[in-house]
Amino acid sequence: MSSPMGRSRLLAAVPQRLQSLEQTLRPATADPRAPPPLRELSPCPLLAPGEKQDAAGLPGPTNWPLLGSLLQILWKGGLKKQHDTLVEYHKKYGKIFRMKLGSFDSPREGEDWQRVRSVFQKKLMKPVEIMKLDSKINEVLADFMGRIDELCDERGHIGDLYSELNKWSFESICLILYEKRFGLLQKNAREEALNFIAAIKTVSAPVAQLSCGRFMDLSKCASWCTLKSCINSRLEKYSEQQPAADFLGDIYARSQLSKKELYAAITEIQLAGIETTANSLMWILYNLSRNPQVQQKLLNEIQSVLPENQMPRAEDLQKMPYLKACLKESMRLTPSVPFTTRTLDKAMVLGEYALPKGTVLMLNTYVLGCDEDNFEDPDQFRPERWLQKKKKINPFAHLPFGVGRRMCIGRRLAELQLHLAVCWVVRRYRIVATDNEPVERLHLGILVPSRELPVAFCRR
Repeated sequence: MSSPMGRSRLLAAVPQRLQSLEQTLRPATADPRAPPPLRELSPCPLLAPGEKQDAAGLPGPTNWPLLGSLLQILWKGGLKKQHDTLVEYHKKYGKIFRMKLGSFDSPREGEDWQRVRSVFQKKLMKPVEIMKLDSKINEVLADFMGRIDELCDERGHIGDLYSELNKWSFESICLILYEKRFGLLQKNAREEALNFIAAIKTVSAPVAQLSCGRFMDLSKCASWCTLKSCINSRLEKYSEQQPAADFLGDIYARSQLSKKELYAAITEIQLAGIETTANSLMWILYNLSRNPQVQQKLLNEIQSVLPENQMPRAEDLQKMPYLKACLKESMRLTPSVPFTTRTLDKAMVLGEYALPKGTVLMLNTYVLGCDEDNFEDPDQFRPERWLQKKKKINPFAHLPFGVGRRMCIGRRLAELQLHLAVCWVVRRYRIVATDNEPVERLHLGILVPSRELPVAFCRR
């Protein structure tokens, strides 16, 4: 059942407290040099000593009638610039502050959510299962390289790079889910595929643009119906007598999920997996174009691991720490998703504040990534920071996929897609910045550039 959410909203950048929690829960060690055991904690691991205040006592922007804090966000630059507005708020009010954006109902969660997620976790969260998908991802990437060659003008520029990256991501995820190519990387793409990708973009934008963590009723949305019909056409082909060869068919055959639950779960994977993956690839290409020395170092690593004509495989990536550091650094500096929201299913204490059940907590990963307390020279693209042995980075200062049992279920798949894609692109092309002017970021559900990215692809 839906449960009413509280009216309070918190924007919390609390990596230090989360790190304390991790240390508290760490198993005891027999090392005689180990520090004495920690004192027994109160029921809430984040509990601070002293008297607790009500959440209403948290600092924050003015809450106007009806619109709450939203009015100031709109006045300061609108929803497209809300990520920058929230940076200002953190500087003004501190690491934890309060905003109010009205009352809403939460989506269905609890046992139903856990049951659906557990079915997909067996496929998506196990490294051994994800590694099996590298051949499918490489198949699409091989075609995508041909697509780039075809679209580049004499200067190596592609007219609508973001659209092409979305087509690549769509083709890749659909081959994995349905064992089917939609032909989006061909000259004349099929109408079915174009309708599907348009529907996904239509559905995803309003869901995420206002960073409330709330969900819309999409049942009457035409684009939602398009998504359902595409998924349903695949489900109708499965039967108990015919073993399912693709990802979706295997899930359908082995689980007790209803079609409605499958619609919701598969749509979530596609909403999260297509545009955010394409967006992340776009930003890492941009960052590599602005940092040619990093790009050359990355190329050297790739060439040291892979023979000239060998496709990169999942196991090869284990020998490429600099590649992984480049992706981490890009996600820190230019994250696709700037905020992660969670709704409290029970009352708790955060710092000095008692928060009621239903409070929405927002972890501002965008602020964490540009905080000098977490990262030295945060405006610099420096992958080496992730490879330092002496100076460790607080793991809770970098959470592009969330954390805990509600971490993004498609994380491992997205990372595999991105690592392989960067291998293919960097080995084949020199990614060149065509100008050095700043590129503004806009919040349109995810962070996107305000203009066509000034990058070109020059064959090596």
